[in-house]
Parts: sequence; structure tokens; C-alpha cells
Amino acid sequence: MNLQLLAMLGVAIVAMASLEASPLRDALAMIETGASSSVAGDPDHVIGGSGEVSRFQIMPGVWKAYTKSRNHTNPEVAWTVTRRILADRVGSFEKATGRPPEPIEVYLLWNKPGHFEGVGYRLERVSLIYRDRAQRFQNLYLTMGGGPVTRPTLVEDPGMVVH
Repeated sequence: MNLQLLAMLGVAIVAMASLEASPLRDALAMIETGASSSVAGDPDHVIGGSGEVSRFQIMPGVWKAYTKSRNHTNPEVAWTVTRRILADRVGSFEKATGRPPEPIEVYLLWNKPGHFEGVGYRLERVSLIYRDRAQRFQNLYLTMGGGPVTRPTLVEDPGMVVH
């Protein structure tokens, strides 16, 4: 009886872990800092050349605009902040273009939002160096099983809390 209960518990844990997996979260972390696990580690302590913080490489001023937390080395807190930032940027993109962004555009909204907006959200006008990196993100994201990214998909997670 105990073995059967343990087996059922194991199945439940695996099912819960698969629900928590996020291709967007994982692909962004991998592209930005090489983080390959949702567990806290070295990638959470990377400080970018312009002072970017967290595994998602958020500019300090942007971080402060979205949270009072200074806990940027906590992957859960960083992901919550990232989702809030992306929700705003995706919302602006959807309002301007009338459609949700493709994965390549999601990365441009993340990594080069001013440049992307400045070229009218037209992919063909984006600097080739930025477009190449965004293409690598898209390939990774799609390989991980990523789907459409819309503002509602970014904000509809009531379990996320920033500490």
C-alpha cells in the first residue's frame, strides 16, 4: 500500500512540475544569462554591462519601476517582474499592430523595446545584429514548445507574488 501511495505522489509531483514549466521563462533565461534551471544559481547573480540584474537582465531603472523588491537574485521574483514588464510591452505592441507578437518580436520587445518601437515594429527594419539574436531566441522558444504570447497569457497567473 505504501509503495502505491508513493508512486501516486511521484506522478502528482511530475505533473505539477510540468505545469510550472514555461518555455518563455526558460528561453529568456537561457538567452540572457545561460540559466538552464529554474533553481537559483550563478545566472541569478549576473550583472550586465549596463548594470542589468537577474537571470533576465533587467535594467535597474526598469526593475524599480515595477517593484520595490531588491530581491533580483530570486528567480521567482525576477520572473514575476519580467512578466509584468512583458505584459506592458506586449500590450503596447498589440495596440499598435492589432495582433499578438510572434516569438521573434517578443524577444525584441524584451531586449530592444525602444529600437523595435522606433522602427514601427517592422521586423525588416530592425538592426541585423538584434534580429539575429531574436531569431535564436525564437528557435529556442519554439523548440521548447512555446506558443502564442499575448498580454492576457502574461497577466493571468494569480499565484505570482513579489516579495
